[in-house]
Amino acid sequence: MSGSPYDDHLPERNPAERPVQINAAATLLILSAFLVCTIAVYDPAMTQTVYLLLFVTIGAAIRFCKGGHIARITATVTAALLLLYLGPFAIWGLANIGSVFQEDFGPQAMLAFIASCAGVGLLYVSRSRAYFRAHRRQSVR
Repeated sequence: MSGSPYDDHLPERNPAERPVQINAAATLLILSAFLVCTIAVYDPAMTQTVYLLLFVTIGAAIRFCKGGHIARITATVTAALLLLYLGPFAIWGLANIGSVFQEDFGPQAMLAFIASCAGVGLLYVSRSRAYFRAHRRQSVR
């Protein structure tokens, strides 16, 4: 007993049920990937790579919503690669006040950066970890 008077009245949640954090993480990661794609349209050298990362992110989001532990790692790696691509645009958007980068890329890059970081963070909160652990145990049996 933890000593809290409210612990006794909370219903026990089945860890195999998908928590809200997983759905929010999937939504935020896909939103972030779409925002990065809108920036990549202006960079022909990286457009195909960013579109590939978009499709990998969507596939990983679908899979980790079903409890896939490897898909969670894949989503984290693709988010990191998208952030690596997004870094210069965010810096240019913040540093060059009044330039083209400020108006076009600054807000989009910062929104994508925040959404991606929040999505990855939600994948590793305690309820999400319990969900992935429960699915890993079910697949081993």
